[in-house]
Amino acid sequence: MSAEEKAILDRVNAANWAELYRCRWSAPDADRVIPQLARMLESDDSQIIDEALRALFRIGTAAVSVAGPVAKLTQSVFPITKQLAVLTLGQIAHTVPDQCVEPLASVLTDPMCCRDALRVLAFIGPEAETALDRVLPLFENTDAKVRKAVVVVATSINAHHPDVVKILRLASDDRSKIVREAAGKFSRN
Repeated sequence: MSAEEKAILDRVNAANWAELYRCRWSAPDADRVIPQLARMLESDDSQIIDEALRALFRIGTAAVSVAGPVAKLTQSVFPITKQLAVLTLGQIAHTVPDQCVEPLASVLTDPMCCRDALRVLAFIGPEAETALDRVLPLFENTDAKVRKAVVVVATSINAHHPDVVKILRLASDDRSKIVREAAGKFSRN
């Protein structure tokens, strides 16, 4: 870690991240801090990248300008970096689905990222329609929490889609109570 990178990280992490939270509402602060963090995303040191991702996550949608570089990091070979990129992308770019839906859908097969990506896709809702064909097969997962998430995501995206209706029927007879309850909640709406 270079002295400059350390100084930047020390500054933005000071006082419980006050500077990062100010960036949410202060364009001058965001204009100063976000480009510095964006440069850190290009580091060769995964720890620096991870710290930059954590900082951008705290900033939120004010950091949407770095959605592209964050989206690329969803394909990182480092599992923690990949997971942080998924979480950060969801936090900063959920308002611009064209920049985040595909990268999120691409990590649905990664057990470490799947549930986080599903939560963000559910939050995006109908604008995540292009991910539906990769969400629905996950209903075959052995993890009941993933199956429940599939029910939530699929109905958030398009509850009237024939394949989603089929998943709801299957979910209502699922062996897991949490999956059945989720299906019941969405079947009533």
